[in-house]
Amino acid sequence: MSSMEIAELRSLIAVAAFAGVGRAASALHLSQPTVSAHLRRLEGTLGLPLVERRGRSIAFTVAGESLVRDAHRIVALHDEALDRIVGTPGDDIVVASTDMANASVLQTVTRVLSVRHPERRVRFRFHRTDSLRRFVRAHTADIVLGYGDLGPGRIDIGPVPLAWFGAAGVAADAGLVVFSPPCTLRDAILAAPAGERRTVVRECLDLSSVLATVRSGAGITALPAFHRTESQLRELDLPAPPPLPLTMVASERIPADTRTALVEELRRAVASA
Repeated sequence: MSSMEIAELRSLIAVAAFAGVGRAASALHLSQPTVSAHLRRLEGTLGLPLVERRGRSIAFTVAGESLVRDAHRIVALHDEALDRIVGTPGDDIVVASTDMANASVLQTVTRVLSVRHPERRVRFRFHRTDSLRRFVRAHTADIVLGYGDLGPGRIDIGPVPLAWFGAAGVAADAGLVVFSPPCTLRDAILAAPAGERRTVVRECLDLSSVLATVRSGAGITALPAFHRTESQLRELDLPAPPPLPLTMVASERIPADTRTALVEELRRAVASA
């Protein structure tokens, strides 16, 4: 009987979160061919296409979007069971991050930790903000990165500017494409002057679905401004929502000097992005 592997589902989640194989591979510390092979194996197991290429971009099929939603639950339950029964391996560093993090931010985390703790394996977990707060409350991650108030011990990294995006020729009165609640970015979009008078036309679970919907011309959205480099997106001349504050919480398992170095490097990465 065929089955799906957790590593394959992790790659699927990362591709959805970062809207691309290259960025997903960087975040997972895997090669692009490995992540691509994971997607092909999932497609072979299910007998259905999950992703499709659109120029330099990637989009999920209906089956792919459905599997991404299930993969989030499957991987979360898998990890929770392991942590509860076996515990986190003592030398591993668990990084729980928003799926809206800039690739340069995640690369900064990887670089600092690999230089200062080369003997320890770094494991990334990508979640929405409400799940990240649970990691903080339960003390089940060594580093938590997200937008807004993550809870006790929060360290402010810096403001991440937002901008409005749409497809070429999108109507001036187009509706909104937003993430499903709860979502800090969604709240900022709906409260912004350019968003509060518009109708929500599509709610999406992940970044890949948001980008695909906006590229289709179905609506507009606001995203961190570094998405200006995305293909088939046009920045719109609308008043931007207020920046989102990127914050971090680090556990006592992270030495103070590492924590300090990480905060300094992350602040530089955010400022340059």
